[in-house]
Amino acid sequence: MKCVIRIVFLLTSLSLFSQDFSDIKTRIGLLKTTANFKVDSTGISKIPIPTYYCNTNDTENNWHVQDLNNDGLKDLIFSGTCQPYHQTAIFLNSKKGFQLVYDAPGKILSITSTTNGTEINSYNPSCCCEYYSNLIKVTINNTSAIKESTISFHDKTTITASNKLYAKTVSGILRSTPVVDDVTKKDPCTAEEKTGNRIGIVENESAIVVNQEKNWLLVFIKQNGSYAVGWIKK
Repeated sequence: MKCVIRIVFLLTSLSLFSQDFSDIKTRIGLLKTTANFKVDSTGISKIPIPTYYCNTNDTENNWHVQDLNNDGLKDLIFSGTCQPYHQTAIFLNSKKGFQLVYDAPGKILSITSTTNGTEINSYNPSCCCEYYSNLIKVTINNTSAIKESTISFHDKTTITASNKLYAKTVSGILRSTPVVDDVTKKDPCTAEEKTGNRIGIVENESAIVVNQEKNWLLVFIKQNGSYAVGWIKK
């Protein structure tokens, strides 16, 4: 019986990792298409646009119209400039009017609809004194439940995926680039001392290896549905 339980657990774990592999590859691929998405504002003239602080130009061209939760009502997504970032805001429609359910920096890369709901992917590149870029996936299901997953990576980290991703338990220093840099420098924005290209220290963490360079591994470490990204020595 214990053997059967172990086999079932192993198969379940492999299935979950396989889903993660596919999800990561798809989202990494979106980084190559950052300028391709165009909002569809068809029907916006018949919809009472909600008041939104980033909509300073009062232009209809910043609004995407789509039923996001398959309830037959047209929902709205704002996608436009909100200095110093590009902003994405999601408004779900109901009999009571529009409700803001998501509001964060990021430029829309893709919107994918299924019978179960909608997936919105956006990208917020590092800017100013923010050193990390975020690749964000927001999922809205047919009950209007919202899930968010972020892939966060340093502005010096270049993400490319090999043909074969695999799971591995890792320990060591997570770095933004595949070199050892422990030189202490002052952060020009905060004046805090920072040690080279160190991101953090991990110990016995389950990771997904997406690429490698000599004796370095580019890993995605899952934390509460989101991913921290960095290089670690084999």
